[in-house]
Amino acid sequence: MSTKNIPLKQISKNIWEIPKDFRPYMRVPARIIANEYLMKDIHKDQTLIQAANVTSLPGIKKFSVTLPDT
Repeated sequence: MSTKNIPLKQISKNIWEIPKDFRPYMRVPARIIANEYLMKDIHKDQTLIQAANVTSLPGIKKFSVTLPDT
């Protein structure tokens, strides 16, 4: 799956969000903490897909947080 189709909303300078309505299984939004330099690399791997998948876990309350290690 291409990550170019994943909608990202910039919340602040280094916080990005995948909205809850991106996938029907998402219980909460997914937040990614990264600067613009890291975001360019994130689109090359599965980070955004994994961030969206975490939001389906039972018990999650507000949002998931992803700290990439690229």
